[in-house]
Amino acid sequence: MQKNNTDLIVPKRAFGNTGVKLSKLCLGGGSFASIDSQAFLDEALRLGVDCWEIVSFTVKVYSEYFKRNPGIRKKVFLSGKVYSTDPVVMQEQLNKVLKDNGTSFIDFLAIHPVDDINALNNDVRKWVEKVKKEKKIRFFGFCTHKNVDTCLNSASRLDWIDGIQTFYNYRMQSIKSMEDALQKCHEKGIGIFAVKSMGFSVQKKTELQKLPTKEKLDSLLTGHNISFEQLKLRAIWQNPSLTSICSLMPDSAILQSNVLAAIDESPLNPEFLKLLVDYANTTGKYFCQRCGECETTNADKIPIFDILEMLMYSRGYGRIDWVAQRFDKIPNQIQSKIDSSDYTIAEKICPQKMPITQLMKEAYLELHKE
Repeated sequence: MQKNNTDLIVPKRAFGNTGVKLSKLCLGGGSFASIDSQAFLDEALRLGVDCWEIVSFTVKVYSEYFKRNPGIRKKVFLSGKVYSTDPVVMQEQLNKVLKDNGTSFIDFLAIHPVDDINALNNDVRKWVEKVKKEKKIRFFGFCTHKNVDTCLNSASRLDWIDGIQTFYNYRMQSIKSMEDALQKCHEKGIGIFAVKSMGFSVQKKTELQKLPTKEKLDSLLTGHNISFEQLKLRAIWQNPSLTSICSLMPDSAILQSNVLAAIDESPLNPEFLKLLVDYANTTGKYFCQRCGECETTNADKIPIFDILEMLMYSRGYGRIDWVAQRFDKIPNQIQSKIDSSDYTIAEKICPQKMPITQLMKEAYLELHKE
């Protein structure tokens, strides 16, 4: 996939029925931890990445950029979040997002997280209508990381959702209910952002590297000058229901690699896809589909889903310190039961048959502070 620098422009896709097109690769808001953010944003725009996500880690990176580059704001599609369904709190949080990012409006504002569509009640709708009228936001939707297929299905029956940021990756493509729900949203005219695109499992990287399927996949990809990460992204973009992939890109090399994947819109080699499916199946019992059912079964009220997610962030993304801080917020009386609680029922109902008992013990050992 060798291209001249002048050819590196990420294609755009329609954001649902909004009439807006944006880059099919979105800059994840957590990408600025250890880089020159201002030069990095220059590079992103040169490469056609005009969709940028706001998260707490973004701090005031964008406001500094807009101040230094007057006129750029209207060329960028900003995606932001609020973390409540209370109109008063949402207003406070939106005002802060606007101030922190040096802008008078957010292109797409999402409530995060939503795992039950009933949270989007009439009060929320009225507030959305108000801030749209005030031109503080252009489009509205929600983020869903749990019970996602049900949330997507329910959203497709609403008439005031412009977009959704959803957990989605190559592993989820084998779940028919997920694909059907995405198709319904697409037909409804709802724009879709995919997040957690790498589909990291909670299996240790040292164990993953030993898998015969991984070795075979790596050998094949190397011979065709494509990385495993690029394959994952391109597999997602094969689905026309998706507008953009929101990707964590913490350095220029990853940005350019993802851009190369984005501009190659040719059909994927069927052998690549077959090996990707084989790999997903081989590692499936270590991948949480985020149905959330496990948490309904534990008598000790252990936040199984949250702990599995922490383990994924620690082992997959390497964010050990951040995860440790998050784990430390679990009440001590709950923490003390994590490695000894009964997870038998949770394991029985898990669609992936995850070894939850083993994983909870490992999580406790890795994340618990003495």
